[in-house]
Amino acid sequence: MGSVATAKQTRGSRCRVRDFSIALDLTAIRGVERADQIVPIAEEWPQVGSLPTHSSDVPVFCLAGLLGLPEASLQPGSQLLLTETSAGPVGLLVDQTSQGSAISQESFVRVPDLLQSPHFAAIVRMGSSLLPWLDPVSLFTGQSTIELPAAPPWHHRSSAGSQQRLMVISLPDALPGEREWSIGLPAAVVAEVIDPEVLRVPGTLSFVAGLMAWRDRIIAVLDLCQWLGLPSRGVERSLVAVLASPGASEPVGLLIPRGVRLLKLPIPNLRSERVFPGDSERIVASVEAEEQTIALLDLVRLTRAETTSLTTSVTDPV
Repeated sequence: MGSVATAKQTRGSRCRVRDFSIALDLTAIRGVERADQIVPIAEEWPQVGSLPTHSSDVPVFCLAGLLGLPEASLQPGSQLLLTETSAGPVGLLVDQTSQGSAISQESFVRVPDLLQSPHFAAIVRMGSSLLPWLDPVSLFTGQSTIELPAAPPWHHRSSAGSQQRLMVISLPDALPGEREWSIGLPAAVVAEVIDPEVLRVPGTLSFVAGLMAWRDRIIAVLDLCQWLGLPSRGVERSLVAVLASPGASEPVGLLIPRGVRLLKLPIPNLRSERVFPGDSERIVASVEAEEQTIALLDLVRLTRAETTSLTTSVTDPV
């Protein structure tokens, strides 16, 4: 993942793509045209048409489609950005874009590896907002011009008290009407539990809730319920537990339901024979304790977030 090249500043524009806000690198943008000039084509998604010019027809792609979002109808007020690529000009259709502004190199931050985004290598601060930074040419070449320094070292020291406690997260919607399921996490790996302010990023895996600022860094936030194959509780009904799992190179935010409590170890328990209602390969064991069944999370798999191919780029725009 990489760094804002060598220039001390660049220019970017805030764009809206569906219900996402992103920052777009304007280096290769040569102009803005009206979307009503597009000659539509059918069954070529994410290509939506072409733009007639005096020299040739410029292919037009929906930026939402290039980012892996599903097909949708053209929105009123959409704008067409003319982009130069090594294969020639290309049109990018966006829902809305703002006038460009200068951005200093110090405004960029590396995207955490766990985000697993094929298109966003950096986060940029524009005013009071944090936005995913997109180099539009990388959509067609697979190569980013961004080069960022490595993230600062990450160290976590757990307290003696936390080493003797288990964090228990209730899953009230797992199997309604049956004995409650909960998720167990060693409290020693939880650096902090906070209210979420999550920045969503288009084109990521379904269980990636997005990014958030935490202390002096940007961390990836994974949705615990979706990662376990269960229905998401949504950001508004959740907290974020910042995890510092042993062996992890960076902290991870875990979006969890708000029903959280701590149990002092050891706790009386029996091995459970119940079948976990989600992905059983993502837990290491289940035990019966008190009035609930506690599934112990596989922290190694979680914090390494097993890689999945996210190749959604177009190989040749013309």
